[in-house]
Amino acid sequence: MLHRSPRALLLWAAAAVVAVGTGAVVAADLAALHRRAHELGPELHAVVARHDLAMGVTVTPDDLSTRAVHRSQLPAGVLTSTAGALGRVIVTPVLRGGYVTDRNLAPRRRTGTDGALPAGTRAFRLVVDDALRPRPGAAVDVLATDGRAGADAIGDGSAPASSARVVAGGVLVLATDDAGRSAGGGPALGVTLLVTPRQARDLAAAAATGTVALALDPPEDARVPAPS
Repeated sequence: MLHRSPRALLLWAAAAVVAVGTGAVVAADLAALHRRAHELGPELHAVVARHDLAMGVTVTPDDLSTRAVHRSQLPAGVLTSTAGALGRVIVTPVLRGGYVTDRNLAPRRRTGTDGALPAGTRAFRLVVDDALRPRPGAAVDVLATDGRAGADAIGDGSAPASSARVVAGGVLVLATDDAGRSAGGGPALGVTLLVTPRQARDLAAAAATGTVALALDPPEDARVPAPS
């Protein structure tokens, strides 16, 4: 008959205790995972942006992807199918990887540039000579130079200084286009801006009576008109 030493018996007993304890821990962890999964709910497909989506963009399949998210962790209004966003216009910018919600999109009946206009705003196209080309969604200041004499003179005082002022600050760019050549032969740029009705009137007057220019703003300085 095979006899085991007391040391061997102790090792076997310790191994059995460890095995039983490990099994209990694993079983408890699995039970906790099942409870957690039940609490979170089933996974759904949430629509996210593959890259930054600027205001005025019409959504295409290349703009979207989906991510599996538990139902309880899904923010309100997030689309669960890309079909719900295709062909619609972005009215609130979405950062890359961000959820696409119904509030980011214009109704299907609104298309093109007008689809991105909140109530009480205007899209104003301005032609600027030799201008930088801001991307859609960027913020710019529109400056006007009217040629009136300023407080100081240039050089020896014989030439009046032009006075420049900000006509519209921190306005969002909806689109840009090539506008041919300027009177001086340089390139002209068409810039469509999101503005208030008052800013539209001021910009029209500035363009008619002087020269306008663009200055690129940091994103933090963007001023989106509040819906009326």
